[in-house]
Amino acid sequence: MRTVPSLLSMLDDPNAAPAASPHAPVMPWDYIRMRRLAAGLSIEQASRPFWHHDRHRGDVERNMARIETVGFRVKRLWDMSRAYPLSLAVYRQLCDMPSDQHPHICRACGWDEWSSQFDNEGFDCAWSATDPEICTLCEQTNRQKFRPRPANPQPHHHTRSAPQRAA
Repeated sequence: MRTVPSLLSMLDDPNAAPAASPHAPVMPWDYIRMRRLAAGLSIEQASRPFWHHDRHRGDVERNMARIETVGFRVKRLWDMSRAYPLSLAVYRQLCDMPSDQHPHICRACGWDEWSSQFDNEGFDCAWSATDPEICTLCEQTNRQKFRPRPANPQPHHHTRSAPQRAA
């Protein structure tokens, strides 16, 4: 008859629990920023396709900056493909799913394996053989990995959009 192992024996057993990821998960605000920076655009440049009258420019640029604000999640993200490649499905997964169910994303540019992107040699992007956290394009261009910006779990001030800012 098998006995049930004690809690202490499970804690000491390295095979009892899966190893934790050494890196923080990619957050939605960082994903948006990585994709914009990978396209080589400033917030002003990325905003340009979305405003048609000068009076709208400030609002659009503020909204573009806000979606990159640490802790901010958008309930309905508009199609950003007019400005730069971005997967709405990946963004929703980063917002709504637990971190262990997030898609595999390049830690330098935010590319995911379901999105089309070509490397410098004209081939479809793939995961780097030397560093599986980055894509072949980032490996070829020596793009540095993006440094995550964790959310502050205890905001110092309250804003009208506090429910959306909660991480």
